[in-house]
Amino acid sequence: MTGTAPGVPVNSACLPWLIPAGIVTLWWVNDLSFQWATLIEYQFGWIVLMLTAYLAWERWPTRPKTDIPAPFWFCFLLCLMAAPLVAASELYKNSVARVPSTAFTLSLGCCLFLVANLLLVCGRRTLRHFLFPLLFFFVAVPLPKSIWNPVVFGLQQLVTWMDVEALRIMGIAADRQGSIINLPNCQVGVNEACSGIRSLQSSIMAALFVGDLTLRSNRWKVTFFFAGIFLAMAGNFFRSLFLAYSAYLGGPDQLKKVHDTAGWSVLAFTAIGLVLLSLMITRFERLAENYRKLHAAGVSA
Repeated sequence: MTGTAPGVPVNSACLPWLIPAGIVTLWWVNDLSFQWATLIEYQFGWIVLMLTAYLAWERWPTRPKTDIPAPFWFCFLLCLMAAPLVAASELYKNSVARVPSTAFTLSLGCCLFLVANLLLVCGRRTLRHFLFPLLFFFVAVPLPKSIWNPVVFGLQQLVTWMDVEALRIMGIAADRQGSIINLPNCQVGVNEACSGIRSLQSSIMAALFVGDLTLRSNRWKVTFFFAGIFLAMAGNFFRSLFLAYSAYLGGPDQLKKVHDTAGWSVLAFTAIGLVLLSLMITRFERLAENYRKLHAAGVSA
């Protein structure tokens, strides 16, 4: 004879037992709010928080009705792993400074606490069901400078190189000096903002959120995610190329006139591209599903 362990209902009665998770979440958000207020690259953090709450709320009706809680020892082990992360980040934050590294370390610790609480109260299937909203929230978590700086520097170098090569193809004498484009009449600097990191962040957030809500297949969700990254990088390349060409035609004054307009154009280009791509993939998924149903009906007949 075989048997299975009885599951517990995953309903509103579970919520009181998740109060520790709520306290940890408030602590986590309160810590991140400082970074969102001081780092211009992460001022969209409150938007990510609202989107995360919506993703969790949207998943609640389809949650597993019953689940088997994880072993207590495993959840306790996760808490033991989380404690030094939280302690180290709090000590450094209060004694030295509040930097992105402390926020990132605290975020890892809080995430482990939340996972442990959810596993102990509900179970593995419930954790898998709500795992994406939890991971999605990390879009608003500042990256340590040891990760952030190489990414931004690499984007600066890539954009500068691509712009110079494109200008040369257009017949314009241009050369690269670090992240500076030397033109016959002026110089154009590709700074951190012009590297495309902000449009890349926005595109990642939008691609993850829209893909999760509109697409069914994980394969297409991954494809949509990388397509969003490609759109952001392509849009920023054309933006920086347009600015460099404007500087070549009219000098620094012309560059200042079109700078902000070009920035908004990249956001519009990425947003429209993601919407159109989402509609195309959704339509393709529906057609594929209808084809499978017709094929299955023909086989059964």
